[in-house]
Amino acid sequence: MDISASIDRAVGNYFTHWLSTHPYLVWLSAHPLWSLGLGLLSILAVWGLIRAIGRGVEQIWLLLLTTPFKLLQPILRQIWSGVQRLFGHTKSSGDRLDSQLMSNSPTERVVTIVDRLHSLSHEQQLLLQELATLTGSTPVGTSIESVSDTQYKNLSAKLLKSN
Repeated sequence: MDISASIDRAVGNYFTHWLSTHPYLVWLSAHPLWSLGLGLLSILAVWGLIRAIGRGVEQIWLLLLTTPFKLLQPILRQIWSGVQRLFGHTKSSGDRLDSQLMSNSPTERVVTIVDRLHSLSHEQQLLLQELATLTGSTPVGTSIESVSDTQYKNLSAKLLKSN
């Protein structure tokens, strides 16, 4: 008996047994267009899986590399604000006004706005008096109506009682 014939018979028997246990492979070999479509679909699915794994690895690396900077950000902000204070850089008056007006209650906002207007009016009067003394003229009256101290106190008391 020839060795190659016995090997052919053994492989052939194994292959026919395997095909009999997997009948869908026989059907695919009988329909080549379906097998081509399923093969392309399988290739695309594997390709998508590889790309998804690649994106996941990329996101993990980005997270690992940016986490130390995110953790140090509050400390760096404190250092930066200290340096700004050291060299005399402070927030502008608009930024301070915005931070003052960021309260939850409308009543608190009204009180804050009226208080700010009152202090601005007082500052305006002081600046006009200083200007008058520097120029040697009489103080100029302003056409802007301002809230007097008593009106301000009454308004504040009324708003606080309403809450």
